[in-house]
Amino acid sequence: MSEFVLNNIAVISFVGLVLILFGFAALMAAERQRAQILHRLNRYEAGESWSGARGSAQTGSLVYWAGRLRGLVTQLGERLEAFLGGEAEETAAKLAVAGFRSRDALLLYAFAKTVLPVLTFVSGLLWLLLTRTLDLTLMGPVTLVIGAALGISKAVDMYVDAKQKARLEAIRLGFPDFLELLVISSEAGLGPHQALHRVAREMRSGCPELASELLQMVSEASMTADTGSAYEKLGQRVPLPEVSVFIHAVVQSQRYGTPFAKAMRVLVAEQRANRLTRIEERAARLPVIMTIPLIFCIMPAIFVVLVGPAALSVIDNILNGG
Repeated sequence: MSEFVLNNIAVISFVGLVLILFGFAALMAAERQRAQILHRLNRYEAGESWSGARGSAQTGSLVYWAGRLRGLVTQLGERLEAFLGGEAEETAAKLAVAGFRSRDALLLYAFAKTVLPVLTFVSGLLWLLLTRTLDLTLMGPVTLVIGAALGISKAVDMYVDAKQKARLEAIRLGFPDFLELLVISSEAGLGPHQALHRVAREMRSGCPELASELLQMVSEASMTADTGSAYEKLGQRVPLPEVSVFIHAVVQSQRYGTPFAKAMRVLVAEQRANRLTRIEERAARLPVIMTIPLIFCIMPAIFVVLVGPAALSVIDNILNGG
């Protein structure tokens, strides 16, 4: 019975692999035909012949096929994006927080999240069917293949989460310097947008992540003339308490007519107090953190130094019969 089931699984897997290969071949053929048509149109608009375009594609084969592979991955991601439904916006926001804000970020994420695990599972299963005998001992390797496919799918989320945490931590570390420079710029006579733009340019070398977010916020506010929406989008891209407090202070300053420099001075004083409070909390946790190395590293050495001589004297007396 088990051999019959395994044979059916092997047949179904082989048929599925053949269908997947045919699907990939059809997609590659369609993509190639579409790329050739677009390339011909571009060359025709530029006044060049198709033979020159064909020769250039052949000379730069590595770049050409790299672009073709990226186009294929993007096309597959577009097909898979339709299955995400309402989760596409949440995923795009998550990728934006992690710093992936390109046009194809969501498509590449969908490809790496779905297609790569499936390819790993199918290729691993095919390799097992071709190199191993069909018996019950095959269940262990099949489980490993399934685990590898699930691990690849989970690794994509872990990578995005790690990038998001690292980026937010870098912005958190550079935010106090941003406030200090903003106070100096505002007290020098610059307006809110001019001060933000100047500080963002000055912080490109120190904290490029925060500088890019500030420049994007200033650009959105300048183009749309809607500062509230620009600040709200900044809070969505950088979900940090410090940024939320800053946005709230700026919006309140514009709404009630409070001087921008005064509002920034009050905000800097609050942030300094909050930083001091966090440092005191970390210092208060030090005795608890030092308990583990004290018990396992320091106390054994002290115990050996204090009790060791007495124990050696007792052992000598017992061995000498005294």
